[in-house]
Amino acid sequence: MKKLLLQICCAPCGTYISRDLLLPHYQLTWFFCNPNLVSQEEYDRRLEMVRMMAGKYGIPLLVDPYNHESWQEIICGHEKDSERGQRCQICYRQRLAKTARLAKEMDFDIFGTTLLVSPYKDGAAIRKIGHELEEICEVAFLDMDFQAHDGYRRSQELAKELELYRQKFCGCEYSLQPAGKIKKNSV
Repeated sequence: MKKLLLQICCAPCGTYISRDLLLPHYQLTWFFCNPNLVSQEEYDRRLEMVRMMAGKYGIPLLVDPYNHESWQEIICGHEKDSERGQRCQICYRQRLAKTARLAKEMDFDIFGTTLLVSPYKDGAAIRKIGHELEEICEVAFLDMDFQAHDGYRRSQELAKELELYRQKFCGCEYSLQPAGKIKKNSV
């Protein structure tokens, strides 16, 4: 089987697709890379659930240390962008680039992301970035429609059944409030 490095944002988005769609076809490793998360507490809470599910399904897990400052630097000037706008695309690119580079360094055949599970994310932008990085890093991008056949609904049902932490926001402080209404360091 081909080796797949999958950037995972949270356990609800990764568990269903990994169990039902990926593990039967790939030698899967999860990569928890989420510098966008608003706080160390949010990062730790999501990572705890990811670790638990990785253990349950026997999925190796790589963890990128929390570094919110690096994310703040790259999105500087885009704090008031709308959801799914330029700030989100910068965020997608940062996480996918780290994943693609690591996949290349560690001899994975393919890289992908659980960001494609959510209907709240800009799937077209994520796919475009993934294919750009595929060319740059010379590692194939997994362009799979995880939303097909009710993938998002199924992921949420499984998360509820497993009593996983199901957050109500993407993770960054700017997604918590309407654009233009957040103050720096207010979260």
